Amino acid sequence: GAQVLSSYWLVYWQELKWPLPQGFYMGVYAGLGVSQAIGFFLMGMLFSLLTYYASRELHRSSIKRVMHAPMSFFETTPLGRIMNRFAKDIDTIDNMLGDSLRMFFSTLSNILGAIILIAIVLPWFLIAVFSISALYLWAAIFYRASARELKRLDAILRSSLYSHFSESLSGLATIRAYGEQERFLKDNQKRVDVENRAYWLTVTNQRWLGIRLDFLGILLTFVVAILTVGTRFSISPSQTGVTLSYIISVQQAFGWMIRQSAEVENNMNSVERIIHYSKELEQEPPHEIPDKKPPAPWPSKGQVEMNDVVMKYRPELPAVLRGLTMSIRPGEKIGIVGRTGAGKSSIMTALYRLVELTSGSIVIDGVDISTVGLTDLRRGLAIIPQDPLLFSGTLRSNLDPFGNHDDARLWDALKRSYLVEDKRHPSIDLPDEDATLAGQSTPANRFSLDSAIEDEGGNLSVGQRLQRSLVSLARALVLNSRILILDEATASVDYETDKKIQDTIATEFKDRTILCIAHRLRTIIGYDRICVMDAGTIAEFDTPENLFLKTDGIFHGMCERSSITLDDITWAAKARPI
Repeated sequence: GAQVLSSYWLVYWQELKWPLPQGFYMGVYAGLGVSQAIGFFLMGMLFSLLTYYASRELHRSSIKRVMHAPMSFFETTPLGRIMNRFAKDIDTIDNMLGDSLRMFFSTLSNILGAIILIAIVLPWFLIAVFSISALYLWAAIFYRASARELKRLDAILRSSLYSHFSESLSGLATIRAYGEQERFLKDNQKRVDVENRAYWLTVTNQRWLGIRLDFLGILLTFVVAILTVGTRFSISPSQTGVTLSYIISVQQAFGWMIRQSAEVENNMNSVERIIHYSKELEQEPPHEIPDKKPPAPWPSKGQVEMNDVVMKYRPELPAVLRGLTMSIRPGEKIGIVGRTGAGKSSIMTALYRLVELTSGSIVIDGVDISTVGLTDLRRGLAIIPQDPLLFSGTLRSNLDPFGNHDDARLWDALKRSYLVEDKRHPSIDLPDEDATLAGQSTPANRFSLDSAIEDEGGNLSVGQRLQRSLVSLARALVLNSRILILDEATASVDYETDKKIQDTIATEFKDRTILCIAHRLRTIIGYDRICVMDAGTIAEFDTPENLFLKTDGIFHGMCERSSITLDDITWAAKARPI
C-alpha cells in the first residue's frame, strides 16, 4: 500500500493539489518511503523466522523417525534417496521456499495495489484486467502442472545419481581391483545425462511460459494505452504517466507471480517428502517402556527360550524362521551352522528385534523380549558381528560411546582382546604394514584410548577387518553381558588368528551364554550343543559327538567335507576352559 500511495502522492505533489507548503508534500512522501522500507523488513523477517522454525522442526522430527525406522526401511530405500531428503530437500526449505513465498506474496500485493491505482484513474480497466487475468490463469495452470512433475522427476533422477555415486565411493577398492573404472564412469555419465534431461525440460518449459506471458503483457499494456487515449481530456498528464508506468510494472509482476507460484508449488514437493519422513515412516517398537522395565541386572543368568518362532523380513516375503523352538541353558555354548540362507543370522535378527516376530516368542531369563523396550533389550546383549562398524572419533568413544565405564576397564578390555600387549596377553601378530594406525608407530602398544578412528575404520591399514573384529571383541568385554552373539565374527581371518580369538572368547566368556553363528566348523566343535539350520527350521540339535555319530545327518556330512573326525571333536571338548 505504501508503495502505491507513494507513487500516487507524486501526482498530488506535482499538481500541488492542496495549497500546502512543499515541506508537507516532502514529509508525507518520506513517511511513505520509510513505511515501505519497514514493511519490506518486517515481511522478510517474518518469512525468515517462519522458514527457520518450520525447517528445524521438520528436520528434527524426520531425522528422529529415520533413526527409529526398522531395518526393512533401510533395506528397501536407496541411500541416495535418504541423502537427497536431508541434503537437497532440507536445503530447499532452508534457502528457497521462504524466499519464494515472500516474493509471491510481495508481488501479489504489488499487483493488487497497482490494479486499484489504475482502476481509480481508469474504471473501465477492471473489465480488461479480469478478462486478461483469465488468460494468465490458463497459462499458469498448464505451466504449473508440467513444472511440478518435472521437479518431481528431477528429484527422483537426482536420487538415483546420488545412490550410484555413493555406492561407487564405498566400493572404490573393488572397482579398481577388477579394473572396472571405465564402466562405472560411463554409467555415471549416463545418469548425469538422464538427470540433465529433466533440467533441460524445466528450462524449455519456462521459455514456453515466458513467450505467452510477454504476449499477454503486451495485450494488457495496449488496452491501457487505448483507454488512456480515449480519456485524455478527463485525466491529467501526471495521472496518465503514473498509469502507464504502473501497467508496465503490472505486466512484469504478473509473469513473476506465476513463476513464483509454480516455484512455491515445486518447493512444496520437498516439504511433502520431508513431512512423509517426519510423520509416516514405519517405526520400531518403543525404545523405552517405563512401566515394563526388566529387573536389574537383566539378563542375570543367560537362559534363552525360543517358542515356535516365525519371522518374516517383510509381510509380503516368505518366512525365514518357521516354527523355531529352542531352549538354551544359562552359560551354555551353542554353535549354529547351516548353508547360506538357512536362517542362521535371522536368529540374531530376532534376538535383537531388528525385525518383529510374526508369531511365537523369545524369553530371556523369564522375560518376554517383546514386552520390554528396545534399549533395555539391546543393552543386555553383546555381539561381535562379521563386519564390525566403527564410528568416527576415538577408540574410547567406540568402546564406550556413552561414557559408562572408567579407563581402567577400557584398558583391561584392550589387553584381553590383544589390541594392547602385556605379559598375560601377547598381541596377535600382524604384517608390518598392518601393525599400527595410519600415522602412528608404537610397536608394543599400537593402540591407545585416544587413538583416532575414522569413519568405518578408514585409517586402519590392510588388516583392518581383523583389527575391527578385535575392537568389537573389546567392546563386548567392556559390556560384560551374560549373552554373547558371534555372527561369523572371524570368517575373514586365518585359522591361527581365529583360534587365538576363539580361545580368548572361551576363556573370558566361559560362564556366559554364547550363540556362535560359525563359518568354520572347527570353531564350534567344542561347544556344548550344535544347532543345524535348514530352510528356517532346526534340522538337528544335539551335542557335537551325538550329531557326528548320526552318519546320515547333515552335521556329519559337513564334518566329513571339513576333514573333522570324532577325535577332533573329543579333543576340542576337553580343551575348552571349565
